[in-house]
Amino acid sequence: MMKDCLRSFGIATAFISSLSWAADPVLLIPRLTQAPQLDGQVDALWQAAPVQRVALQPNSEFSAPDPVTHVLLRAGHYQGRVYFLLEWADATEDRMHKPYVWNRETHRYGRGSQREDRLALQFHMSGDYQANWLASDGFIADMWHWKASRSDPLGLADDKWTKVSRDRLVRSSKISAGGAHIYVLRQWDKGDALYTTRRYRKYTGDIKPKYILNTAPVEGSTADVKAAGHWANGRWMLELSRKLDTGHSDDARFELGQDILGGISVFNQSESEQHFISSTQRFRFLP
Repeated sequence: MMKDCLRSFGIATAFISSLSWAADPVLLIPRLTQAPQLDGQVDALWQAAPVQRVALQPNSEFSAPDPVTHVLLRAGHYQGRVYFLLEWADATEDRMHKPYVWNRETHRYGRGSQREDRLALQFHMSGDYQANWLASDGFIADMWHWKASRSDPLGLADDKWTKVSRDRLVRSSKISAGGAHIYVLRQWDKGDALYTTRRYRKYTGDIKPKYILNTAPVEGSTADVKAAGHWANGRWMLELSRKLDTGHSDDARFELGQDILGGISVFNQSESEQHFISSTQRFRFLP
């Protein structure tokens, strides 16, 4: 039953876990001497930055041929922006997501098995934030969801917000486990959509994309999180950047000298219920 709920809800399960964790680890975000170039590379600036290891564990029981055990994180802020560089092992670069594949016997398109690589960051906005959503009394959080196929070509991460509640929410999904339940509502930030979906009735090629990227400049709060991912030699390097304070009500606000709770999740060419999550992290913005 739990697996069915998780499968139907997708990304909203990214930070749910029945695992027990120690006290919130602290991730330091110091002041940088200059702004990094967003290209998914470790330049001289990042080479001088402290590397912080964030442990990951499977969010549920599943067999992972290529598990992601940890993420290496470098972080800093400069002139009103925060910058993250995340690095993790991945044997293959996967940049195709649920394409339509032509079946020569049925003469129809069916969904292909390809799944993109993804990483999500989540930051507390209000309420009782827990990386284990089922342990929370309810919260609202900002989510940056980088997708190798659906957002990286645009130089962005998919910017959303999530509401978790013990009480029923309109248009939400109910998730239950161990006698506990929560309702989860996930919404895109205000602004232009990064992509739309498309279907094909007639043959136009053996493999066709399901998701069509927005070719016009993306504007609004949905374009807040800049991103650049680069895969080489069995590793992903991902840079993310956003203003400390966007002025948008659907974004978390970062303050120098303050901590904010959050979490990290990695998807290795997998369905949404099969991924690797961190414990609750304490992101500390040093003045």
